[in-house]
Amino acid sequence: MDNKIVVNQELCIGCKACIEICPRDCFELNSEEKSTYMPNPRCHDCGHCVSICPEQAISHKTMPADDFGFIKDNLTLPVNFGDQMYYYLKSIRSTRKFLKKPIKKEILEKLVDVTRYSPTGHHSQNVEISLIHNPETIALLKEESEKTIVSFLKKIDSPFFRFFAKLIGKRSTIRKAQGTRPRFQRMLDGFREGKDYLFHGAPAVVVFHSHKKGYVPEDNCTLASDYFRILAQSYGLGSCFIGYLTYYAKFNPKILKILNLPDDNQIYQVLIVGYPKHKFRTFVSRKPSKVEWL
Repeated sequence: MDNKIVVNQELCIGCKACIEICPRDCFELNSEEKSTYMPNPRCHDCGHCVSICPEQAISHKTMPADDFGFIKDNLTLPVNFGDQMYYYLKSIRSTRKFLKKPIKKEILEKLVDVTRYSPTGHHSQNVEISLIHNPETIALLKEESEKTIVSFLKKIDSPFFRFFAKLIGKRSTIRKAQGTRPRFQRMLDGFREGKDYLFHGAPAVVVFHSHKKGYVPEDNCTLASDYFRILAQSYGLGSCFIGYLTYYAKFNPKILKILNLPDDNQIYQVLIVGYPKHKFRTFVSRKPSKVEWL
């Protein structure tokens, strides 16, 4: 069994914090009332035991000690931090107009880095990211998206295709597709007129993807993209979810090739990021939350 977690018996005070915090029951007290790690294949390397120990008695062989910097040394919370965070989250809006200003790589690196701290089902840590900030690559993605729209419109406009769809019981699917036709036509017209209704001129496109058969990949990618988006706002950046590229990639494998995705991976979320051209001055109205207090 793997002894990847080590408990320094001289430092351990037997406080049981590691026993109580471990989600996989990997610790117990020995005869000397000291904590002992029991090699357990169920351990999923969450690192909680290392973080919680008040005496720094626990270490993990595959996790660098430098990663466990003290929170208090890096984050000072004012008394009203909760209220400020409440208003901060309320202020986040989708951005679709960007300045022609590149994002410094060190900022993008921090935005990417924070996503590895987002929660994942069963601690699977299976989120992967393709960050496109090369204008030529973004142009290629738009070019392939345009081709996908043309193909899509030809199909739903084809009498033969509609007749065949009815035969196999897909009439409702065709009706739904025809209902979305104006949006795809607008985007196609935009491409031809030099307008960007896909990425809206953003200097960076962030694609969150994962193995198709991984553990809850869509949920994990969504959580990671939210971490990215929220931190981006704090750096003065704006962002917007772009579901269209996720859709186009399902029908055009060249998009996946441009993004250099592994064969078994699928796109689950796409964000555009950049410096907003306009600043919102107020919060906006939203429907009241539907809550059942029980």
